[in-house]
Amino acid sequence: MIAFDRVSLTLGSFRLKDVSMTIGQGDYYFIVGPSGAGKTVLLEAIAGLHLPEHGRILLRGEEITALPPERRGVALVYQDYSLFPHMTVADNVSYGLRVRGMERDAARCEVAGLLERFGLGHLADRYPGTLSGGEQQRVALTRAVAVKPDILLLDEPLSALDPITQERFIDDLRRLHREDGLTIVQVSHSRRETRLLATRMAVLIDGRLVDEGRADVVLNAPKSREVATFVGIENILDGTVTANEDGYAVVDAGGRTFEAVTDAAAGEAVTLCIRADDVVIGNGGGARNTMAGTVVAVVEDGPVAGVKVDCGVELTAVLTRRSVQDLSLAPGTRVTVAVRAAAVHVIRSLS
Repeated sequence: MIAFDRVSLTLGSFRLKDVSMTIGQGDYYFIVGPSGAGKTVLLEAIAGLHLPEHGRILLRGEEITALPPERRGVALVYQDYSLFPHMTVADNVSYGLRVRGMERDAARCEVAGLLERFGLGHLADRYPGTLSGGEQQRVALTRAVAVKPDILLLDEPLSALDPITQERFIDDLRRLHREDGLTIVQVSHSRRETRLLATRMAVLIDGRLVDEGRADVVLNAPKSREVATFVGIENILDGTVTANEDGYAVVDAGGRTFEAVTDAAAGEAVTLCIRADDVVIGNGGGARNTMAGTVVAVVEDGPVAGVKVDCGVELTAVLTRRSVQDLSLAPGTRVTVAVRAAAVHVIRSLS
């Protein structure tokens, strides 16, 4: 639906560099990266707020690089809501409809239905300054959806919301994507939001597109150590392949040997990525990588805990708090750690 073809643009000292990516019809597409990576610049380029110096932007195969924002069929929602403070909720939501020439009575009817759908009916006559942050964000989303855009652009819509309101808003977004089939592009730095909502994603670092594709692939099989670190893979180990037989490689990672599924040849330098939820403490069910270790730390995080184990190299596992209690895990506890060979993602330095 949207394609960037080697797009570059400069804003002050920041430069977006040679970005090529494709967002399909009906995607829930996340643009993620650290602060200052250029995520919002990329989102605004989709909206038509920045003109690239080089490259092309395509919509349904037709070039729209120089097409003005109002003709792109997109709606952009910023994290600061950008509501009109002198207008009621109903007037804010109806603004875009009225600008497009819809009659007052028709707009009022359309808006009433939208306000009910998003749980805002009781706030129709209120002004933005009297609303909570979550209510204002829901109004901003409703206003954007009211004009029936082809593409909804969201700039960190959850960042200013409290955890309970975030959960409700995530449900709103998931329902909007599922029921309306709307193409949504969301900027975020939250790994959790990405895991919960994204169908496809791009990782942007320092103005460079460093990984892009299906969200589950990027999150679990990143292309580089840099991406693996950003998407939150807990166990990242550098090593060297010592043997490979029938696609099963033996990798020496700091004196500890791991088996992994890869075509990497003996002598090749690689990086191993292992998600914490793929590290099993206790019975590993015959996993190829089974080793003894000692718990060095247990870090609780709500209903789960990260358990760090020294196995010659340090590995982090994630368990429920109940499992930690049942296994009596504490610093100094001797344990067995297991990791399936198929759960070890190998990044080849040659790729």
